[in-house]
Amino acid sequence: MPQLARRLLGAGRSSAGLLALGTSVANLLGYALTVAGARRLGPHEFGAFSALLALIIVGNVAALAIQATTARAAATGRPVAPAVRSGLVLAVAIGVGLTALSPLAESVLQLPSPAPAMAAAVAIAALAATAPSLGIIQGRERFGLLAALVTIQAALRVGGGLVGMALDPTATSALIGIALGFAAAGVVAWLVARPSSLRSLRGGFAVRATLSSGAMLLGFVVLTNIDVILARHVLPTHISGLYAAGSIFTKIAFWLPQFVPMLAFPALADPARRRSAVTLGVAAVAACGAALTVLCWLVAGPAVDVVAGPSYGDVVPWVPGFAGLGALYALAHLLVYAHLAQRDRWTTGVLWVVLAGYVLAVELWASTLAGVLVPGLAAAGLIVLWGLARERLGARSAPSPATAAGDDPPTPAHHS
Repeated sequence: MPQLARRLLGAGRSSAGLLALGTSVANLLGYALTVAGARRLGPHEFGAFSALLALIIVGNVAALAIQATTARAAATGRPVAPAVRSGLVLAVAIGVGLTALSPLAESVLQLPSPAPAMAAAVAIAALAATAPSLGIIQGRERFGLLAALVTIQAALRVGGGLVGMALDPTATSALIGIALGFAAAGVVAWLVARPSSLRSLRGGFAVRATLSSGAMLLGFVVLTNIDVILARHVLPTHISGLYAAGSIFTKIAFWLPQFVPMLAFPALADPARRRSAVTLGVAAVAACGAALTVLCWLVAGPAVDVVAGPSYGDVVPWVPGFAGLGALYALAHLLVYAHLAQRDRWTTGVLWVVLAGYVLAVELWASTLAGVLVPGLAAAGLIVLWGLARERLGARSAPSPATAAGDDPPTPAHHS
């Protein structure tokens, strides 16, 4: 345990510490936006707002995969142009495709018009278009600058959303502001990265590497965000708004210990240090989650009043459950990245099977808030149990064909 303490304390004076600080500030800003939305929009509009924010987080997986692929190229001295070119093509394709699907989102999520879904599509495309520049900076190990850009991106996103809500307290206005904030952050990132090597048209594309980076990550991100979307789809709008308010506590419990996987990731990829890293990491994340869940049980009523306001009093009895869900997700986050570091493809399959089972259970049987929350707790618990069992049995450490070909595992991702 002293070794873990020294590592965590030393991180504050290192590049990893700067990056952890930047992502923590970004998460706090995201939390502030969610709280402001709960208080400004009211249950009906906040339910739509939260569902579309969850879609943006899921859509951000493409950006994370693009960033990882570009960072790999920059770190190994290979040309970054193919990865950047692929990222920009994917950004355009994602933007066009999601915009075309906005009428479907309007129907499924009970939106007043396609406009908020179109704004979310623009936001996702802007994230993907920004990712290559962040990947270049990450690959060059300029972590202080990367932390600054992550913080700037969060500040512009939150600022845009707050301005939108101030002008018009609707999900549509808030999401338009968020999309504009992401676009502005992308311009800043590209001006800072200044990738001169992109002038060359040689080298083709790196779409396959980009897509292969995201399979496990996509399954996990979808699992940790789809509950709000499902609640919006299967529950009455008022109840889905209550669920969205409760999910704020899930986000807090999930976000707070995110620095642990980030700091532990190098050790997770090292067979000599892996066992102790997993043991200490699980202990730290579990302790944090347990403390938060107990705290939420003790002060649920005042916490809901502060976070969401008096309109959400009916969610008070469920607050410890939402916090417990976030704590389980945080444990799963650490274990998923431990397996990602070892290219354990079994975990990818398990994630998608559990996700499918959760969606099916909610769609078939959920008619109350508990009908969405309880299956979510079960799904998160299954992933944690799988992860612990896999570690107990010993994940295979031999490199997969993708790794042998030079497709290194991506670094832990930021979720907001």
